[in-house]
Amino acid sequence: MTWIKATFVGLILLGILVISAFFIWLAPVGAGYTAKIMCSAIFVNGLSSDRARDEDVLADNNPLLSLITANVDLRHQTVSAHAFGFRTRIAVFRPNLGCTLSDDPARIEQLRATSPLIRPIPAQPLRTASVPGNIDRRAFNNILADAMDEPGTDISRRSRAIVVLHRGKVIAERYAPGINATTPLPGWSMTKSVFNALLGRMQQEHMIPGVDSPVLINEWQSRINDPRAVITYDQLLHMSSGLEFDESYWNPLSDVVQMLFVEPATAGFAVARPLEHKPGEYFSYNSGATNVLSAAMRNISGSILSYQHIPFDMLFRPLGIRNAVIETDQDGYFIGSSFMHASARDWAKIGQLFLQDGVWNDEQLLPPDWVKYSVTPAPAAPNGIYGAHWWLQLPGSRDKDGDTQINGPTIPDDAFFALGHDGQIISIIPSKELVIVRLGLTRDGSAFDQHRFVGSISALFPDIIARNGDTTVEVENTAQSAE
Repeated sequence: MTWIKATFVGLILLGILVISAFFIWLAPVGAGYTAKIMCSAIFVNGLSSDRARDEDVLADNNPLLSLITANVDLRHQTVSAHAFGFRTRIAVFRPNLGCTLSDDPARIEQLRATSPLIRPIPAQPLRTASVPGNIDRRAFNNILADAMDEPGTDISRRSRAIVVLHRGKVIAERYAPGINATTPLPGWSMTKSVFNALLGRMQQEHMIPGVDSPVLINEWQSRINDPRAVITYDQLLHMSSGLEFDESYWNPLSDVVQMLFVEPATAGFAVARPLEHKPGEYFSYNSGATNVLSAAMRNISGSILSYQHIPFDMLFRPLGIRNAVIETDQDGYFIGSSFMHASARDWAKIGQLFLQDGVWNDEQLLPPDWVKYSVTPAPAAPNGIYGAHWWLQLPGSRDKDGDTQINGPTIPDDAFFALGHDGQIISIIPSKELVIVRLGLTRDGSAFDQHRFVGSISALFPDIIARNGDTTVEVENTAQSAE
């Protein structure tokens, strides 16, 4: 009887421990994620409340998120979420800044009052063109149709938008129901590549020194002999700052999850990370690095208002990007690692800017060598997989067992990519003069094969081997059409 009693007591204690862990550590994550994602889906992306809840939050039936209750206030444009009445998190929408998480209801009005006024951005519509006559149109359309379809009976791919540019013109686009050419959609970590562009613009305008200069972080420079004070823009862009950071999305207590969905000061959390390795010697892809860069941009800008105008005045306005926002934390710092929303065409413009070596409408927006710098392999990155906030290789898909495999035609060596959670991708292939954008909500890595998708489209187009003025010379395309 003694062991039965001990087992019973042990089970009770275990249950208390599990319940305590849920309310102390897990509930804030679930509530914060639910409030933030639903707020952005409804008030930024324009989706219905039901779709935001059922797809964007509960797409994979996450057991933690299914315990969270959300309340949408359409009048005040807020979403609150809680677990059984505890640990309520609130996300508030603001024009031009999207949705911001806060724990304090009293901060909501303060947040609304700090939304910047942005002058209207003149439209610069992308030109359209037919699929070139030397391209197998049936194969091309089949690739696009397959990418928009579901791979099986279960809904898991959830492609929402595809745009293909060839020589700067839209030759194809596809949208899921309820999504169109002006719908802003989340790019997740593709935002990192946009921050690369913003830093390039700031260097072009002489707002920041060279990339080998230490970043301006007040907390680091103000401390005597702080080893972090020597970290440079280059090391942060190359993901080799040496800062300790756990990028494990599966772990609700990891740095990246806590930073994005629990901590009120995203940039402050990233800046506070201790040094784990000597700067420049160890590659560690992490979202904290970009938010340190965001903090440095804020310090350089002087005022919070000037800082919040940078994306609009220095990048969105020159490119005619009208359907984009980068969301902030409650201190007003851009969450540069993860939270930009833009239409598929606007994401394509970012790709086209880099395809054109930083030139737009005959204006050099980025330093002349910036794109070359961005796609040069980071010294510490293994196998040359990463440049300066741009990926240089596209990972293979995951099969049902979680193993990586490479399928489909080879992708040209000069291709580079912006990648984001849930299957977001901008593919830039200079040798084909192609920009391919795919946006979706794909959490099962086996449901959409990015490598096959990009490689199959690329294989249909001939290589560009020379350009003389407006004339291009192409290599005859001998690749077999991808079925």
